[in-house]
Amino acid sequence: MKMTKRIILATGILVVDLFVFYLPLTALFLIYILIFNPPWFRDFLNNMNDSDNSAIST
Repeated sequence: MKMTKRIILATGILVVDLFVFYLPLTALFLIYILIFNPPWFRDFLNNMNDSDNSAIST
């Protein structure tokens, strides 16, 4: 996903969340993940996926 689409998506999430909630901490966290795509979050998701696959195959 290109950076402009990430910023537009993040801004849209923030605007919608600002109208629904007063303090959008989860939206700010999601915006951070969408824009910067931190490697620790990808590792977290991959570890969750690996643990789910091992639980199913056992």
